[in-house]
Amino acid sequence: MKKLILAVFLILIGAGQLLAQQRIGFAEPQLILDSIPERDRIERELERFFNEWENDYENLYERYSEELFLYQDSRAQLSESQIRQEEMRLREMAEELEFMQQEFGMVFEQKRAELLGPVVERINEAIATIARQKNLDYVFQSETSNAEPMFFIIKTNPNAINITDDVIARMNP
Repeated sequence: MKKLILAVFLILIGAGQLLAQQRIGFAEPQLILDSIPERDRIERELERFFNEWENDYENLYERYSEELFLYQDSRAQLSESQIRQEEMRLREMAEELEFMQQEFGMVFEQKRAELLGPVVERINEAIATIARQKNLDYVFQSETSNAEPMFFIIKTNPNAINITDDVIARMNP
């Protein structure tokens, strides 16, 4: 048992020394993305995309509301088969509205990925290039998508090298 504990202890010390020799960098993707002129164009494009969807949705909703009002107003004069037909038509319109709402999140994210994809690819290429130039073994993001540090220790690691400014400079020649 003592030999096992000693072996684990020696492995941990060796791993610590190995990690101390590693050159670690970090980048702040949000700062990089915010510095890119294309960011404004992408945001305008996404806003336009949203506004178009919102306009289509509002038009369909207005049409549905009008049709529902007309149905309710004329229901007394309709036969049973006409009532069933109108209710089916109105139900289909309501389902279409619900589908539009549910689908929008997925479609919006696809559009966002389509617009940001080439920019993210360029950022990744710039990070890889600078990492090679600086002989870095690892580069970590300093933030995750919810703005919490991925590895908060990276910024305080004395061996960590912040390459954010280098990436921004490479992205904005």
